[in-house]
Amino acid sequence: MQGYRPLAASMTMSLLLLSAAFITAGGCTPQAAPDGSAGRQVARHFSQTQQTTLEGNYLLFLPEDYERGREEPWPLIVYLHGGGGRGTDPERLRAYPLVERVDHEPGFPFVVVTPQCPPGRGGPLGDLWTEHADLVLAILDDVLTHYRVDPDRVYLTGQSMGGYGTWYLAHRAPERFAAIAPISGPGVTWWAYRIAAAHLPVWVFHGALDDAVPVAEAEGMVATLREQGGDVRFTRYPEAGHALRQPFADDELLDWFLSHSRSGS
Repeated sequence: MQGYRPLAASMTMSLLLLSAAFITAGGCTPQAAPDGSAGRQVARHFSQTQQTTLEGNYLLFLPEDYERGREEPWPLIVYLHGGGGRGTDPERLRAYPLVERVDHEPGFPFVVVTPQCPPGRGGPLGDLWTEHADLVLAILDDVLTHYRVDPDRVYLTGQSMGGYGTWYLAHRAPERFAAIAPISGPGVTWWAYRIAAAHLPVWVFHGALDDAVPVAEAEGMVATLREQGGDVRFTRYPEAGHALRQPFADDELLDWFLSHSRSGS
């Protein structure tokens, strides 16, 4: 049986965002002040139902043994690319280290989901993963629904902008992941407090000669995690710069991922 290559996929889903209570003003005609409210502050409550469409592309890899009678669900890696991968054509993502490895290794023992960050709204840098966290989580939910994936063995990693996104998603939804590996990505120190409190295992990778994201960014996140009693490893490559390929060059990170599960087993 031929192994599955990463498939370009697109999805659109609608989420209803609900908050409680009533709308205080309606129509275009200004309302008169309710009796007794003019000249003083009064408490009000607001509610509105909105519909939001999440739409984006991603690469999906299923191992070549996916349909060979295996009963155990598969572990999954969510891989967030760097800034150069933004766009609407997921084929651009095939040069990134993990995607490239999977393309040449049909027996790779994980389901791999590589979302593509939309191109943005015309700003100088384009959008960041922090602006599309809902899209990433929605894609993850869709894959968990439709494929044989173990929700207790979902791992998150990413490089550069994707490393930043890894830190952010781990802070925002630490309960969704069994372990994370930010690579060459900056973080925000206070995110580390929630990651540590959630007991989420972290392995940080950074090059000492990185001139795009100084290694001090990683050192600060690692120090805070350690101060807060977090479960953290740190690999600092003394002769490496920003574009790291080393974390996916062998199976050490993959084995570390597999040693962690949300269920603890």
